[in-house]
Amino acid sequence: MLRHEHAALALAQRCSGVSAPTPLFSALLNYRHSAAGASAAAQAAWAGISTLSSEERTNYPLTLSVDDLGQDFSLTLLASTQVDPRRILGYLLCTLENLAQALEQTPQLALEQLPILPVAEREQVLEGFNRSAVDYPPGRLSMAASRPRRSAPQTPWRPATRAAR
Repeated sequence: MLRHEHAALALAQRCSGVSAPTPLFSALLNYRHSAAGASAAAQAAWAGISTLSSEERTNYPLTLSVDDLGQDFSLTLLASTQVDPRRILGYLLCTLENLAQALEQTPQLALEQLPILPVAEREQVLEGFNRSAVDYPPGRLSMAASRPRRSAPQTPWRPATRAAR
């Protein structure tokens, strides 16, 4: 991959067959070796220079940068306006907590068995979205159910329902 690191974006898009404006990749994981403690020569090169401000940018809908600082690490998430960063961070936090717990308690656990959804969202997906039983107020049926019941005695030869056109 590093051989193609500096290929023109237009060339990569042409070769991919992905039609514009669809991004070639929806997410980027950027792992950076950022060990703290620069060498004396590197520190000398920056003598008298200070950073006034900095801002990370990305062309990807979602970018997660992991800075490996040796003994610690930091995470930076960049998200497009269509993506809720709090939700993505919830997934990331849940995954990292469950990964750390699994490494301590059950290191033989397969990676695909790790929960990645926060408890509330998992409950919504598995239970909330599957609640199909609806209680209607007493004495009131939906229009779709009441119309055939009313018309069937008068016109028993007609179909009760028809497909929408």
